[in-house]
Amino acid sequence: MNGQQLSFLPKCARYALAASVLCISSGGLQAAPLLPGGILAPPPPENNPVGATLVFSTGLVPFTSPTISGSLRSEVWTNDASNPFGANSLTFVYQLINGASSIDAIDRMTVSSFDSLATDASFTPVPGPTAPSKISRSQNGAVVGFEFAVPGFPLTPNAVATPLVVQTNSTTWAPTLASLIDGSAVSVVSVAPVGIPEPTSFCLIVGALALLASARHRGFPRYTDCVSALAR
Repeated sequence: MNGQQLSFLPKCARYALAASVLCISSGGLQAAPLLPGGILAPPPPENNPVGATLVFSTGLVPFTSPTISGSLRSEVWTNDASNPFGANSLTFVYQLINGASSIDAIDRMTVSSFDSLATDASFTPVPGPTAPSKISRSQNGAVVGFEFAVPGFPLTPNAVATPLVVQTNSTTWAPTLASLIDGSAVSVVSVAPVGIPEPTSFCLIVGALALLASARHRGFPRYTDCVSALAR
């Protein structure tokens, strides 16, 4: 290596450092790994998924209990340029609405099973809707939970949550059940990368998804329409 090449190395290092700072500050390479037993508090706001292709959506699935009611839309995306595990890995987006007829706020939403998968968790910042106060993962890695039990900022009746995002290294998905909790709990059809339920529950969920797919052709309201409706 000659003297000219040696003198060029510090300049290359400065350019590389500047480029890495620009990438980090731009948010394009943001990542929030959520390990088994981990907690993200506060969770990071990230504009994702990016340029992704929708694989499947449940549409808005209603749920009801004596104290809470509302809807949950669960989506599977691929080719997400912001997924840190690669474009072929799946991104899961959950869009939660606490209905106007609810008596209580929704404290927590949980989805399983993420098992031993690598996950990156965040929420998509949207002006108006409520962001989660933290995102947690069970010790065995199976359950991802989104918390809203923050004094002054709960997911109150007639409120919409920001899109809740879990990016994974999985390339397959399955129907599952999500739980909405306000002291008691209610289950609703959802999707996750793994964790197929027992055969009886699986048959019921597949049947529900088939009905949802049929109903979706008749037109489910869009998430933005729900936000606009609640704002009126």
